[in-house]
Amino acid sequence: MALQGRRAIVTGASGGTGVIIVQRFLSEGMRVVAVVHSEKKHPFEGAQGLSVLQADVTREDDVQRLFAEATRLLGGLDILVNGVGGFVRSSPVQDLSAADWDAMMSMNLRSVFLCTREALRYMKGKGYGRIVNFSAQTALRPVPGKAAYSVSKAAVSVFTDVVAREMRNEGITINAIAPSIINTEVNRTSMPGEDFAKWVSPEDIADTICSLCSERSVLNGTTLKAFGGL
Repeated sequence: MALQGRRAIVTGASGGTGVIIVQRFLSEGMRVVAVVHSEKKHPFEGAQGLSVLQADVTREDDVQRLFAEATRLLGGLDILVNGVGGFVRSSPVQDLSAADWDAMMSMNLRSVFLCTREALRYMKGKGYGRIVNFSAQTALRPVPGKAAYSVSKAAVSVFTDVVAREMRNEGITINAIAPSIINTEVNRTSMPGEDFAKWVSPEDIADTICSLCSERSVLNGTTLKAFGGL
């Protein structure tokens, strides 16, 4: 098991995709800190090798506290999955509120910046580190009405490339996944009339992340398309 014994932090761990990623990491024999926004709302209970911590990863002080506690529990850090993200609402630019713009930039980009910066401080000098971010299909195929979401996710891809170039001699790789709609319960409920068979599965996302986190992976600075049948 290539990932056995590795130590990972997964943000957005209570979401439909985050839960599958955490479960997959645990099945690989990893030790995991699952980061949730509210300790009262998470599906994890007593799994071996798992700790659950609460944090708002858009807040700098929360992120610093989180990584200090997580690395203490894990004894270090090998892998970070930046799984936090969100979408507020569709709106043409002329009707887009500054509050909605800021909310999506904070959820989708600021969280990635803060957590990646903190992770690098623990990974650098160790000779190994893996970071996986979430971009989105709309970052590569912009959709009218989704300007803030598309821009925030496109920025994640650019940020990923920049960090990869900065860390290229450190044994640290950072990549992004750009999924189309992921087949989660929340998405099925919010879009009941869609063809779920065309959506990418959380299990496929978890498989890809495990591959990117392997010592054998040479990919760095890439944004991988995971579009399913769309």
